[in-house]
Amino acid sequence: NFSVALSDLQAAVDAIPAPLAPTAQELRDWTPVEVTEWQQRMDDNLNISVELGALLGQIQELQQSRTNPSEIGAIAATTGPLQGTLGTYIGLQNIDHRSNIVSTMPADDKSSPWESDGPILISLVVSTDPVNYENAEIIGDVQELIVEWADASIAEMRNGTGDDELRVFSFSAFQYEQSANIGKEIGMLTSLALVFLTVLLYIKFRSVRDTAYVIGLTILAIAATYGVAGIFGLTFNAAMNSIPILLLAIGVDYGIHVVTRIREVLQDMERDDPQGRVTMKDFDSELRLKAIRSGAVLTSAALVIAIFTDMVGFLSFRLSSQMFLVNFGTVIALGLFAIYVLSISLLPALMTALPTKALPLKKSGSMNETKLTAGIGLMAETKPLLVIIVAVILSLPMAYGISTLEVGFDTADQFDDSLQVVQDFLMIAEEFQSSPTPLYVVLEGDILSEEGVEAYNTAIATLSSTDGVTGVPTGIWDTLESERGRNPTLDGLLNNLTTEEGFDDLETYLLENATGRDLVDSLLYIDGRQTIISFQANTLDWQATVDFEEGLSQVLQDAASTVEGSFTMELSGRALILAQISADVAISAVTSTAIVAFTILFVLILIQFVRTQSLTQAVLRGGVIWIPLITVVLWVYGIMGLAGYQLNSQTVTIGALALGLGVDYAVHYVIRLEEEVELHPEKTVAQWTSKTTATTGRAMLGAAISTAGGFAILNFSGLLPLRLFGQVFIVAISLAMVSSVTLLPTLYGPFLRHDAKQHLPEILEQE
Repeated sequence: NFSVALSDLQAAVDAIPAPLAPTAQELRDWTPVEVTEWQQRMDDNLNISVELGALLGQIQELQQSRTNPSEIGAIAATTGPLQGTLGTYIGLQNIDHRSNIVSTMPADDKSSPWESDGPILISLVVSTDPVNYENAEIIGDVQELIVEWADASIAEMRNGTGDDELRVFSFSAFQYEQSANIGKEIGMLTSLALVFLTVLLYIKFRSVRDTAYVIGLTILAIAATYGVAGIFGLTFNAAMNSIPILLLAIGVDYGIHVVTRIREVLQDMERDDPQGRVTMKDFDSELRLKAIRSGAVLTSAALVIAIFTDMVGFLSFRLSSQMFLVNFGTVIALGLFAIYVLSISLLPALMTALPTKALPLKKSGSMNETKLTAGIGLMAETKPLLVIIVAVILSLPMAYGISTLEVGFDTADQFDDSLQVVQDFLMIAEEFQSSPTPLYVVLEGDILSEEGVEAYNTAIATLSSTDGVTGVPTGIWDTLESERGRNPTLDGLLNNLTTEEGFDDLETYLLENATGRDLVDSLLYIDGRQTIISFQANTLDWQATVDFEEGLSQVLQDAASTVEGSFTMELSGRALILAQISADVAISAVTSTAIVAFTILFVLILIQFVRTQSLTQAVLRGGVIWIPLITVVLWVYGIMGLAGYQLNSQTVTIGALALGLGVDYAVHYVIRLEEEVELHPEKTVAQWTSKTTATTGRAMLGAAISTAGGFAILNFSGLLPLRLFGQVFIVAISLAMVSSVTLLPTLYGPFLRHDAKQHLPEILEQE
């Protein structure tokens, strides 16, 4: 009878399991039995949509077949919950479980997923917005909290599963540990450079006091630089990792020039007025004070020109569109200014206030001319054309090298792979062909509408058919489908998406209801007109990523135009932004070097105009001093290209740095040449050049060796870009030194003769 049949129906309904998400323990206790059976069903894209639809139809027919109102009501009360359950199950049939499973596997295993031996990657999204954390004010605090949570979670998972091979990777841990490692490494490298330069200075000075003065003041200048940078809120970045060593090397460079010049003045005093003074301590305090003042003044004349040129050149980085170059140039300029001020003020003051060492004059520094210095002088006077021809011939292969130079910002080269978190990052990127953080399609328009669903599906289809996209693209509608089984309200709203009112009800629930808002808070903007679709792609190679972004952006733009309504589809994601920055670096390398080069040219012309009061002479002299500097830059970039080096976040600044330090050498050398001409206008270019090379040239050589030696320490770095930067900088500083003592006096000879003609009558009149 009807009661018995209704009772049997209720028993059958009760036997149907509710569509609830399984717990972690239920999954661990689950026995899959014959996995090949359900694997085959997924391969064949089989489901029970037809059976469920047929059952739902039978229930509706059952209700329609009864005429008694009481029986109809009883049947409806019994089958009502069942209809909701069946509706949920029908919706779940649309979930592509196979694609979801395959997306967790390595890229090479996706063609034969059931034969994969792992590893398996399971992803989840964690908010990094400080407002979502009680004890976090900045992103660094959030990263630290996420690292702690991830460590606790993996420990719990290992204990619960007994699997010690489980690992967890988070981008927060990656940045946190990588930054900590870089800081530790820079500290170690700076310490090594400090020890090396201290030993080198002692060998050069043969005095603990003078060595301590220069090193101590340089450290003080570096500390002041970092302090001022912190006050101004300058952000430190990868390009600035070498700044401590750079400032340390430049500080030693300036110190060598000052101390060497003071000692040269003392030697000249004894040579011009022999009094049997054997050691530096034999000079009375008045003469020593005079020597220190004279040496400091003579050196500061060259230093002030060099430092002004350097600072203007590096501050011109502020015109760059890349913020890391802006901050790099500003910090370098601050450091150079601090070193200059201390070198010409506190260093002479310490040498004046404290007694000097009884160092023999002969050991205080060799200032005598040699066959080498004489040969350089003769070459500058008698073989200028040969020097120029040789320079041009050497530049030809360098031009080819520049044409082969490439930007090399591949992500794998930027990190220290001795860290476990970096190894995990590289494994995920290489084996799973995935970006370390998701990429996104930002879909904008009337999202919660029939047209919005069509636009969403179009974007999903476009991503799925695009080469390079890995895994399954997911977004708001996938989240809603997966949540409907445990949210009856949402399930009912999704079942009613047949009319415009149904979409309006769903929009109200997702935007205004607290539970609904929590479901889509990270996917749907508060006005309901913007959502994101996340996907993965291999983004280790920056150039491939840029090409991928350009191609996919165009495809998405075309796809958006086919959808009814006003919709846009735009690409976004951290990896895409970093790749675009890498692409811009190639341009920045050229523009920053060009900016610094022409700024230095302008300053050199301005300085020469002040000295000569002739615009023609200023332009000619400034251009001649500038030519060897540009030659060095061309040679450096050419050697990089020929040697297979690439431009990265470190070496992108090498052109500007070569100009900055090269102009120091050029200015020191030219100023000394002009001093020799003023003192001895009756001599020749060969004699002026020989004397300048024997004195200032020796100081420059010592400074170059100390600077190159300091940067050689970078070869101990675990970061490839820093090692390459150290190697390239050694080449740059060596070429700048050689160019200053060979090419520069050759080109500058005519101006020296011009000055000699003007000074000679004055000398004859004095005699």
